[in-house]
Amino acid sequence: MQIAALVWVLVGCWCVSRAIHWLPTRLADEENFVIAETLSLQSCEKKPVLPHVLQAPLLSFFSGVPKCSFKSFGYAGAATLVALWVYSHLGLSWDFFLWTAFGWCLLVLAAVDFQTKLLPDILTLPLMWLGMVIQLWPETRTVGLELAVIGAVAGYLPLWFFAHLYKLIRGRDGLGMGDLKLLAAMGAWSGPFILPHVLLLAALLAIALFVFERVLRRSTAGIHEERPFGPAIVAAYFIVMLFAF
Repeated sequence: MQIAALVWVLVGCWCVSRAIHWLPTRLADEENFVIAETLSLQSCEKKPVLPHVLQAPLLSFFSGVPKCSFKSFGYAGAATLVALWVYSHLGLSWDFFLWTAFGWCLLVLAAVDFQTKLLPDILTLPLMWLGMVIQLWPETRTVGLELAVIGAVAGYLPLWFFAHLYKLIRGRDGLGMGDLKLLAAMGAWSGPFILPHVLLLAALLAIALFVFERVLRRSTAGIHEERPFGPAIVAAYFIVMLFAF
């Protein structure tokens, strides 16, 4: 079990570093391909060639090697800290493998959202469903299937309503749908009662970051400029879970 856990952590650290480099490229290629295909249909030109990263996503993920940089070591170090924290609370068990995978995916989502202002469905939706599936077995159950379903709904539906209400009143998006899916995944894993604490702390962190940018860094960005909220949600979730155990 110890050898399996060590291999799991090493592979996980590599996958975290690789995913943070690969996912922004994939998202950019998807956007560029859709734009090029739309323009080709309008002008009756030849359809654009599908990029390799979209033709064979799994092959493109494993074909490249992340550059050895300070950021790569930082991502790997953060993934290692997540694994150590989970191990200190759960030991070597099935829960260790599940929760380290969940924590690593949250790290990837926070980093990708910071770079692209997008939270890809390729991670948020599987995390939400996995959070409910693990409730079916006593060995992996966290809050039970009922609370997991309620947590997923509570993380998505109320904020979905307020996001659409805000857009109707102000005429612009106030919260992305990716943020709601991320909160739904957290609710599925940890239940609905943790979500108010996560949201409150995430809002405080986002406000503190905005004040830091405006006052200390003298940023000229406006208050209505779009900012990624995913990193604040992930950081708040980690902090809340740190004090919950």
